[in-house]
Amino acid sequence: MTETPNEPTTPLTRRPVFWLIVGAVLLGIAVVVVVVLGMSGGRSPEPSPTTSAPTPTSEAPSTPPSEPPATSDPGTPSAVVIPTDCAGIYTRDWAPELGGLVLNPAWSEDEPLWGSNDRGAITMLEGTAELRCAWVQEAGGGDVGIITNVAGLTPEQQDSMAEYFPGAGFTCYEELEGTRCVIEETTDAGEWGESHFLREGVWIATRWANVSPEGYTHDIVAAIFG
Repeated sequence: MTETPNEPTTPLTRRPVFWLIVGAVLLGIAVVVVVVLGMSGGRSPEPSPTTSAPTPTSEAPSTPPSEPPATSDPGTPSAVVIPTDCAGIYTRDWAPELGGLVLNPAWSEDEPLWGSNDRGAITMLEGTAELRCAWVQEAGGGDVGIITNVAGLTPEQQDSMAEYFPGAGFTCYEELEGTRCVIEETTDAGEWGESHFLREGVWIATRWANVSPEGYTHDIVAAIFG
């Protein structure tokens, strides 16, 4: 039996069918790429997250009625001259009417004695008071006394105090060409009160306990303003 020899094999790359398959694959890949690019091109980039929230804004709280602005600068008070010693704020000697109280005894010099018990008023006096006159017990202690501060105020400070006192429980009224604000109470320990007189940049602040001679503040006003 005679065998028929095999025909020579044609290389794959020379076969038309191979290139048809390759072309179809490349075309499919190109279509996929175009579709993907078209879909992504229509989207906007995601915004990056913020690193901090906006800070809310609010108005600063107003000063409470019991807290007038503190001041350590007396500013430029009026031209009214405040006496440099207690003798200059009276037109007469008040000792006989004050039941044996002594003016500024030695022990009182180092004590924080103010012409008010009100926290807001003391805050202002700490920066503006130029004179303190304390009628108290010579040996110290006791529940009887009268303490006066004379302070120099700017017009703004005077207006601030005139607006402050009514809100702090004082009764205010016009007197002797100025504004006077008073408060008085009776407790188990007796009577106590305060008188604050404001005029032309001068503040006469007086606190008293169980002694309140008639005309005391009027006399100080007469001595300072004439």
